[in-house]
Amino acid sequence: MAQLELQLYNYNEWANKQIFNRLKELPKDIYRQEIQSVFSSISNVLAHVYLSDLGWIEVFSGKSMNYALELASQQRETESKGIDEMEEMFFNLSEKYKLFLSQKGNLDKPIEIKNPLGGLMKTNVSELVTHIVNHGTYHRGNITAMLRQMGYVSVGTDYGLYLFLRQRENK
Repeated sequence: MAQLELQLYNYNEWANKQIFNRLKELPKDIYRQEIQSVFSSISNVLAHVYLSDLGWIEVFSGKSMNYALELASQQRETESKGIDEMEEMFFNLSEKYKLFLSQKGNLDKPIEIKNPLGGLMKTNVSELVTHIVNHGTYHRGNITAMLRQMGYVSVGTDYGLYLFLRQRENK
């Protein structure tokens, strides 16, 4: 089972890289262009995803959900980062995740999350990796839709494409 979670996380990293590469091919103003959509700009989406991912690794490392949610207050500051700096932040965080996830026993590590709205969720890191990957996929879809609204095409980031390309590389 641990192999799947690591593969999913590697897919998530690959898909983010695809998005960053595509964004860097487009005119620079696209990154911050205001748009009537679920998010106000692509930089806004990426800041949200980054802070969410940062929050989860903090929870995995023993911080509270309240602490993780407080990271959302850094949205404006994070959103102000340029695309190259944001990409570097994403991939530094990915390295932190891969190190954590590859350590023996961490995927099975039990996690208790006290929901600020009440209640307790008992889960483990393995189940939450699926959530993190799904969350990233959802928001890469937002970026794809936003690019189309602005008159640009996105790039393939489907898990099936990732598997196909990975298999082709390993031949």
